[in-house]
Amino acid sequence: MAKVTLSGINKWYGGTVHAVQDISFEIADGEFFGLLGPSGSGKTSVLRMLAGLEKPTSGTIAFDGAAVERQTPQARNVAMVFEQNALYPHMTARQNISYPLRIRGLPRAEIDAKVGEVADMLNIRHLIDRRASQMSGGQQQRVAIARALVRRPNLLCLDEPIAHLDTLLRARLRGELKRLQRSLGTTSVIVTHDPIEAMTMTDRIAVMRDGVMQQIGTADEIYNRPVNAFVAQFFGLHSMNVFEIDGIADAGVLAGHCGGEAVSLPDMARAHVSLERKLVIGARPSGVAVHKAGEIARDGERLVVAGRVYVAEQLGDALLVTVQAGDTTIQAMTAPDRSFAIDEPVEVSIREDSLYVFDGPARSTARHATSARSAVADRLAASQA
Repeated sequence: MAKVTLSGINKWYGGTVHAVQDISFEIADGEFFGLLGPSGSGKTSVLRMLAGLEKPTSGTIAFDGAAVERQTPQARNVAMVFEQNALYPHMTARQNISYPLRIRGLPRAEIDAKVGEVADMLNIRHLIDRRASQMSGGQQQRVAIARALVRRPNLLCLDEPIAHLDTLLRARLRGELKRLQRSLGTTSVIVTHDPIEAMTMTDRIAVMRDGVMQQIGTADEIYNRPVNAFVAQFFGLHSMNVFEIDGIADAGVLAGHCGGEAVSLPDMARAHVSLERKLVIGARPSGVAVHKAGEIARDGERLVVAGRVYVAEQLGDALLVTVQAGDTTIQAMTAPDRSFAIDEPVEVSIREDSLYVFDGPARSTARHATSARSAVADRLAASQA
């Protein structure tokens, strides 16, 4: 187990691809840390540098304060589990798990004790004398994890270890891995492109995009306080709706349009709209309500947009309705017993406390609507002082 510190890490490939750009963060001793991002975000490059499979172009990696970026994986005592488990198919589970201990020349009795201990932890004692080629995918991955843990590494690196498994098995192994990591206290890093894996398994998460760290925090912090529109849309079971509202002069009164459709704006949003710039706002589908046309009052407390149903998807415990408003789509989560037809005229409404405001051309700062309203009030008060 180790505290891991990365400082100013950069990775170039071929002098032309800047895959990891000035990354710095710390992983606490015993923490389960997630590296999350889409393909090409640089997350696997970071993991491989932590494991010692690649060297950073610049920057330092330290375990418990000692620099290790030029050390081999063996010298770092790092174990790694890959998406494809890389077991020896002709060997039994016992032989696969014991392999890293046998090549170190440990006594047979000690090897047997360690193999038995880790087999019990992962509930694979009944597989111990079965060849890898005779196991299911989930069983093979449990054996691969056991092989990684048997030598008690300082750092356990997991490269999308359950991405190839079916949905039910993934869900089961998510829970098993989380409980196992917690009981062992092994400092662990998992790479995944799946926000649900990161949210359900890890203590903290680093969200990456194009080699740049976007945000680090707990699942709750990132979900409720995303720092920009990319994080807001990428993180969570359902992507946050992010759309633009244009300010227009309508009979001398400033109004809003979204995707070419007129928008009823809440007071907070109205304070941000101008003729000079677009208002970029967001709301999660769980915070968006969908109504039959004409059902909802336009009372200044919620944003209301008219559109037509693009598709309605039955999820069992909820109905996910995608609404087309001009060239903008907005998703709303509603009760599963409701019914909407494709192309049916509807209105979506978003209460002020469910809105996020994204400022600047890069949409680089996200503020919850209540915070945004407070900021507007502060500016108005300052201007009148």
